[in-house]
Formats: sequence, structure tokens, C-alpha cells
Amino acid sequence: MTTQLPDIFETRQAKALLAALQAGDLKQARKIEDHLLAEGSHSPEDRELLADQLRASMLFRAYVDASAAGDEVMCLLFQKLLKETCSERTVQATLMSGLLYSGLQQGSLPAEDHDRLTEWMNGADVGEEMKARLASITRAP
Repeated sequence: MTTQLPDIFETRQAKALLAALQAGDLKQARKIEDHLLAEGSHSPEDRELLADQLRASMLFRAYVDASAAGDEVMCLLFQKLLKETCSERTVQATLMSGLLYSGLQQGSLPAEDHDRLTEWMNGADVGEEMKARLASITRAP
């Protein structure tokens, strides 16, 4: 069952940002990003961290959508943008979040992915709730 996202400012802006990125309109994407960050940040450092996380989330989502559509050219573009415009730490956290989400949806992960996620969580500052979620995912052979 899919839950409908709330029709609020942040959700509408996130969808608009994704649409701008998918259309290749980086000027519009930057404008939307700046507006969202002005609303959500409290300091310049906070703004930069939020910008990195927002950009990574949107690019990763666009990559997943392009992959599901079988569009290899767009996959490569979004992957390149993700690596070039986001910090390595944020890219890693975004990819691990994707693995966690996938594992929760499917109930299991291939052993290699489960081990990567476990190793990352053990070295990252994640709470007990996240570790409990990982424990609920079966490690498939």
C-alpha cells in the first residue's frame, strides 16, 4: 500500500526540484534548492549540509527512476552528477539508505549488500532504531 505524501510546501518543492533535475534545468533546480534551504537552515554550515543531503536525495531518486525506466543514459548522468556535486560521505549515506529501504521493502538483501550495510552502520553514527530495522532484514545467501 502506498501512502500519499502530504500536499505541503516542502513536498511540492521537492517534487518541483526533482522535475527540474530530470528536465536538466539546473538553473531552476538551483533556484528551488536555494528557496528550500533558506526555509530549513539556521546557519551557513547547516545550509551547506542540508544542500548536500537534498541534492544527493533528489539525484539518487532520479537515478532510481531512470533505472526503473531502463534509461541508461539518464542513469549515467544522474550517477555522474551525484558523484560530482555531493560529498563522498553524503553519497555513501544515501546509497546505504537506499539499501536499507530496499531491504525493508523486500524483507531481505543479498548477503553482499547486507554485509555492506551492516559494516557501514557499525561505523556510522546511527541509532538503535536503525540497527533494529537492519536486524529485521534477512541476509539472503
